[in-house]
Amino acid sequence: MFYLKVLEITSLYTILVLGVYLMTGLTGLFSLGQGGFVSIGAYTAAIAFMKLNLPFPVALMMAVVMGAVLGFLIGIPTLRLRRDYFLLVTFCLGEMVRAALLYLAQLTGGALGMAGMPRKVGLPLILISIVFITFILYSLKRSRFGRDCIAVRDDELAASMMGINVFAHKMKVFIISSAITAYGGALYAFNILFIEPNLFNWLESGRLIIITFVGGLNSIAGVIITSAIYYSFGEFFRFIDVWRDVLLALVVILVVIFRPGGLFQGLELLPQKLLSRTERK
Repeated sequence: MFYLKVLEITSLYTILVLGVYLMTGLTGLFSLGQGGFVSIGAYTAAIAFMKLNLPFPVALMMAVVMGAVLGFLIGIPTLRLRRDYFLLVTFCLGEMVRAALLYLAQLTGGALGMAGMPRKVGLPLILISIVFITFILYSLKRSRFGRDCIAVRDDELAASMMGINVFAHKMKVFIISSAITAYGGALYAFNILFIEPNLFNWLESGRLIIITFVGGLNSIAGVIITSAIYYSFGEFFRFIDVWRDVLLALVVILVVIFRPGGLFQGLELLPQKLLSRTERK
């Protein structure tokens, strides 16, 4: 039972990491407010199911739509900012979401949070979600849109000179990333059965970015593996959990010095590559 729960929690966080990878890996945007989208997804699904008595699939869909809509509304004034200013603004937005959840106590439970959600999310749904989201990311990365986004990530000025609409590409990626992150938050709520405003703060958002960077901005497989190692390590070794971030910081320093492209750099486990290797044999 313990191992199953560790696998569930690790897989749930992997979904959140994939949402961040889409934004950071493709366009180079660093957001400290993704924890706010996780909370939005979790609370939207919980309120829709428990207080509005909507079916669970509808509650999940509402969380995804709410994440996408907020991503669009937030992206309009922020995505034209330079990357360092964008990072600062998203940090403030994440804190605003946390404060709003505390203030709207009659709806969200305030500091006491919300509990009593039925267990609707198990390992099968989580793994299916990971496979589906990973397929979407692979498809986007290999498409012309994905290549344009990578050009934006590497050099915005050069990308704009090539005729790429930098703002439009950032907006699309930010909306999809926000929707995935909100979806992950909704799954999280109905797996652990309790949510509160401080569950996903800017520190959690920072960890998601660091895991993405350590795994490799050009490797979806890399961020999945790195996420699995990091979060499973924290669950299996709770007695030294305080050292987990120390070890992560040490790994980041070593990666920056010796492997700036990330641990896995451009490694991908693409079916096309596997098939081509098989044909050659």
